Amino acid sequence: MFNLYPSIGEVNGRRSNYSMAIIDGEKREFGKCDVEIKSRKVEPREEIRGEIARTYMYMDSVYPGRGIISKKNWKLFESWHRSDPVDEWECERAKRIEKIQGNRNEVVMAKC
Repeated sequence: MFNLYPSIGEVNGRRSNYSMAIIDGEKREFGKCDVEIKSRKVEPREEIRGEIARTYMYMDSVYPGRGIISKKNWKLFESWHRSDPVDEWECERAKRIEKIQGNRNEVVMAKC
């Protein structure tokens, strides 16, 4: 459950399984939804980049060796992790999921 978040269906469908990235320019195709999708890359809004990075880091930690994060994206995700730190809600969410799922998200809980 640590990797599940609500999303807008159209955006999620267009996002597909594209890599996260920083995309030059600020083209907005989804109204007030601050996300950019271009050339098989996705740039989320700044306020959620840390959560996205930590989700990928968690998945990589529980499924090692499966190429969940490329070497290029490790640097990007580490940057997002630092620039958008774990907040109170993310800690609470991780605690609630732990109670249901039975395992901890050490990527998040290390910062709570």
